[in-house]
Amino acid sequence: MRIKYLAVVLSLLYSFAGFSQQTNSIPVTVNFVDVHQCITGFGVSGGNSSASNFKKLTPDRQKYICDLLFNIENGIGLSMVRNELYWTIEPSAGIWDWTKDNDQIWLMNEAKKRGVDYFWSATWSMPAWMKDNDTIKHGGHLKLEHYQNYADYLSKYVQEYKKRFDLDIKAVSITNEPALSTGYQSCQWNGAQLRNFIKNNMGPTFKRDGLQAKILMPESHVSTNLPLEADSTMNDPIARDYVSILGWHQYNQSYDGKNPFFPPSTPIAAYKPAKTYNKEIWQTEVSFIGGKPDSIINWGLGTSLLIHNAMAEAEVNAWVWWVPLNSWNDNEGLADISGDKYIVTKRLYCFGNWSKFIRPGYFMVGTAYQPAPNVYVSAFKNPKTKDFVVVLTNNNPDAKTVSLSFVGLKSKSLTPWVTSANKNLMAQPVIKGNKNVFSISLEGSSVTTLVGKGK
Repeated sequence: MRIKYLAVVLSLLYSFAGFSQQTNSIPVTVNFVDVHQCITGFGVSGGNSSASNFKKLTPDRQKYICDLLFNIENGIGLSMVRNELYWTIEPSAGIWDWTKDNDQIWLMNEAKKRGVDYFWSATWSMPAWMKDNDTIKHGGHLKLEHYQNYADYLSKYVQEYKKRFDLDIKAVSITNEPALSTGYQSCQWNGAQLRNFIKNNMGPTFKRDGLQAKILMPESHVSTNLPLEADSTMNDPIARDYVSILGWHQYNQSYDGKNPFFPPSTPIAAYKPAKTYNKEIWQTEVSFIGGKPDSIINWGLGTSLLIHNAMAEAEVNAWVWWVPLNSWNDNEGLADISGDKYIVTKRLYCFGNWSKFIRPGYFMVGTAYQPAPNVYVSAFKNPKTKDFVVVLTNNNPDAKTVSLSFVGLKSKSLTPWVTSANKNLMAQPVIKGNKNVFSISLEGSSVTTLVGKGK
């Protein structure tokens, strides 16, 4: 996150002037006047059998996990669901089948019951009959003669899900990870192909059919692929005008192709055309692939760091974890199941340190990205109500004290919510301020969310 000179100067002044009385206290200033991106939401994906995993649980356990994921009162309050747009809906040209997606529809409705209203969908592969390799797997490409068939297919999906299931699909992603050819469902695109499809087919078709669903692209498998896969569209004013959201995956900070790794303490670089052309930028998929699911704090801290890295310089509007409920026993889920039993990971609660409090419509505001070694800060505000949230990740094994001060907003008290080795998103006693300065003690290896009301 860029640091305004005022915030830097004030942090130094507070430190030297004795505002922080405790030895080794870390001075942090939050500048509520320095306003950045608006938050659209935090979410998970029901695709690739994740939604089906819920059906392996008893009804009581289904309810518990759904409450934990989507209920803002007794859960982490996720605000969006990403779906896999299945190739099964048009198995052959002109033949439609709307019966194969019951589990994702169930999950969307469970989320909807708990207040979620942002549902969006991504295609891994269109039906095999549209592709040059005649299979949904192993990459391949959409045949040129089927570009319009695919645009009609995407439009019909949005229309039918509203008509048949009363589900508003608010955004549609053309493809998932367009550079990759995989042993599971996939389709490859280059930047020019994506531009041409948007410009000549998908954009005009959505406009023709009066759809409000936004177009999302390119869902690069790593953020550094954005120039290769999005520049052609962003450089074409007609194609660009049809696109609302630019998406990418954060695997370059969580997975090296063989093993999971703890994310580096570096922000993701901004994709400048997003801001230049007023497009939302979303991180749409990430997980730690590999290892065994467990409930220790380590990967929870890693998850918080991933969010922090994406929110900083990249200024993402939305952040989406991969699967909510995993059955592959490889550490990808917020919760994992084996048989009819499950384990809830610490990453779910650390994710909740963000999603429960930073609601759609909040704005990120200026503060230091890393004010001290292994201590990270992000801050947000609701401009309508003056509610605000500060998230502090302490990736040190020992406790740290932060002296927190505000610019552009005053507050008398803060409520901390802590996830640590022995706490799962637990509210702590209220902290009172002294002349708009607060002393905050951070447990070792913890994520602390401070919730307050400004004036």
